[in-house]
Amino acid sequence: MYKLKSPRFNSVNPVRILWRVFRVLASILVLLVVVLAVGTTVTVLRSGDDGFVPPVLPLTVNDVSKLNAVRVGQVLRPESIADIQAALSATSGRVSIGGGRFSQGGQTAYPDSLHIDMRSFNKVLAIDEDRKTVTVQPGIRWRDLQAAIDPHNLSIKIMQTYANFTVGGSLSVNVHGRYIGEGPLVGSVLGLKLLLADGNVVDASPNTNADIFYGAIGGYGGLGVIVEATLQLEDNIAVERKVRVMPIEDYATHFRDNVRDNSDVVFHNADIYPPHYNRLRDVSWLTTNKTPTVAERLIPEGKDYYWQVKAAEFVAASDFGKWTREHIIDPIWYYPERVEWRNYEASYDVAELEPADRSEYSYGLREYFVPVERFDEFQVQMRDIFQRNKANIINVSVRHAKADPNTLLNWAKTEVFAFVVYYRQGTDAAAKEAVKVWSTEMIDAAIALGGAYYLPYQLQASPEQFAAAYPKAQEYFGLKYRLDPNNRFVNLLWEKYYPLNRDLLAQTKANLGDYYRGEEQTFLTIPEWYLVFQPKEYADYLAEGRDPSTFPFYESIEEYWALYDRAIAISRQNYPANTEYRTMLRVIGISTTVEYLAKGAYEASIGRLTRWSANGEDTPEDKIIQQAHRAYSKLIYDEPWYEFDFAGWRDRLWAETSLWGDHPLRKWERKLFFCAEFGLKSLYAKAIKYAAQATYGETDKRIYLTAQRVIGNSIRLPKEPDGVEMLAGGGDDFLMSLPRWGGFTKTMPRFASDEWAISDISGNHQIVVSLLGGAGVDVSALAGSELFRSVLVSDEERERIFVLVGVADLTHFLEEIASAEQSQSLELEHIFDY
Repeated sequence: MYKLKSPRFNSVNPVRILWRVFRVLASILVLLVVVLAVGTTVTVLRSGDDGFVPPVLPLTVNDVSKLNAVRVGQVLRPESIADIQAALSATSGRVSIGGGRFSQGGQTAYPDSLHIDMRSFNKVLAIDEDRKTVTVQPGIRWRDLQAAIDPHNLSIKIMQTYANFTVGGSLSVNVHGRYIGEGPLVGSVLGLKLLLADGNVVDASPNTNADIFYGAIGGYGGLGVIVEATLQLEDNIAVERKVRVMPIEDYATHFRDNVRDNSDVVFHNADIYPPHYNRLRDVSWLTTNKTPTVAERLIPEGKDYYWQVKAAEFVAASDFGKWTREHIIDPIWYYPERVEWRNYEASYDVAELEPADRSEYSYGLREYFVPVERFDEFQVQMRDIFQRNKANIINVSVRHAKADPNTLLNWAKTEVFAFVVYYRQGTDAAAKEAVKVWSTEMIDAAIALGGAYYLPYQLQASPEQFAAAYPKAQEYFGLKYRLDPNNRFVNLLWEKYYPLNRDLLAQTKANLGDYYRGEEQTFLTIPEWYLVFQPKEYADYLAEGRDPSTFPFYESIEEYWALYDRAIAISRQNYPANTEYRTMLRVIGISTTVEYLAKGAYEASIGRLTRWSANGEDTPEDKIIQQAHRAYSKLIYDEPWYEFDFAGWRDRLWAETSLWGDHPLRKWERKLFFCAEFGLKSLYAKAIKYAAQATYGETDKRIYLTAQRVIGNSIRLPKEPDGVEMLAGGGDDFLMSLPRWGGFTKTMPRFASDEWAISDISGNHQIVVSLLGGAGVDVSALAGSELFRSVLVSDEERERIFVLVGVADLTHFLEEIASAEQSQSLELEHIFDY
């Protein structure tokens, strides 16, 4: 007999059915995730404001390295001596002096100072062909001076390799070049005029006011303003290039026998090749009667150096790039015969070295001087230091300089070799510290051999190293005290090394650890804080009884990425990269984009349907949700978002609302949606809190500033404002602690009085403030500079205005806003505290 098969429905397997249902749901979930991922990617790519042109930060002085942005109080661009005298007479504070800004450690600026930008004070005053002399104003660039003297067939006697520098800046640094038989620039200076702090102008030369002459040259603007200089010139002659490659051990003998006393050699340098530092290339230019192979008498300005810059990046990127330079690029470059005019060879443009962007990494210089007889000892130590520290050195150029026994800050106390180190570094704190390590070792090595290091670079040498390298510094300081008794002429170099500028609270600040914060973070916190503003905007929207289904979630995504692009653009233009912060902004931006895409899609569909079913009325669940969002928006002003009690509010929704009642569809949809949203956030918050504490430890909820008491007619010590803790005092300075985040914005207006003057916040001198006001409201009269503004996504008649304010002006600015708030035209929203 044949057995009949059981009907299919008789063999139903519940587990199998559940498994199939689970697979269907999982497939839907995967599809949803894919859709969200694609939607997020498309949204992120299409959102933002990558075409934003960042404004030039007002009153910000930086240098070529882009590592030292300094907010000054006022900028003067004089065209006459009288302009400078009038400015000195009208002010009583600190004064800094800048030219081409090619120093790399803040030697041209000081916070809140009157900054004298000399670049418009740039005339050629006299040319004497017979005596071969020229008299100039100090703001003139060497390249412009070359253009003026070349028709007279005259040439600069001593200058640095690149012609973009100003004459005054070069005098203040006491530069040197590649000139054989010469020493520092002082050797070609016949005389100068120096404007002192009291407004008087003194003539100085080797024979008149010699102490001032030898103090001002190489004095880094600490004594006064150089307002005129007379220089000795040479004939402009043809020079021919000669090249020779050799082991580094042969160089000292080769130089002594073939270069040092050879009167035909005009320019000379020897390039040591990293990363092995065992070979070098002698590049010498000798006088010749040959016809120049280069037609131009000067290197044309405005040339395109695209490939030179790319080549430098290639060489810096790897040891292979360095090998390629040594064995392929340089042999090809130096192979052909080359004859030029002396002026041509002296008119190099720094554009051939300048990268398009210095935010992620920067190129820098260091320079070390050793007596000529100690060359071999130093080069062995140099090799060990660079290799052991894995320093990314692109080139070491050896120059020669005769002794300079007279200048007070003389780096060539004897005949020396200069080791000019060109390197690439990252711009974050770790990279700066790595450079400091090997540079400090190099300084110690040079000093131990009777040499010195050069001062126009990053200020990483200790005061003890400075004193050892410049033993006549005390004599210079004595002269400065005599000429500038009120210590008006200051920059970051003299802030560190001039004894009267020592910060008595420096060790206390260092012990705090968290005192100093990167100034770029006042900009980078803008998009982060939008994720605080937006929940408040959403809570206000709900509190007005408006439909959550119509809240502009997608516009909120666009706003976040627009603020991100703008903050990054401003930061990149003016500050080193803060890679960690940027990464964090991208992560929270993407997670927020996912959340708002999902929530916007849900509210526009299911949320809108259930709202319609409830006739647009709020259910008890809606009201609890409104309260929860209000509570969340308040907490995140003062605490990390993951501290919010998501689970507690989820439980409260179930405990305080009934299961049944009016508009059941809306009631249950709100319960389930809210539970899903806050349940997921509760789990995510726990994970983020654990990760944050494991990575960074407990968050420091305080921020620090330095203030001075303004006594006026009272002898009492003013009391610190409520919420402020005074930690220490040193001289006229007081170190104070304030709450961070929202508490900072609440506390700072309490300083708006005549009793305290704030000099820095977290070591910074400018800070971003956001205001709320009607569309088109004018803020030009405020004590700050508008950066940009944006329309609130939920109210097109209101704008958020971002203003950059000097820390010294912040209390006055807040007083102005308080007055504007009373007239209801502006409202203080937030002070972005790094």
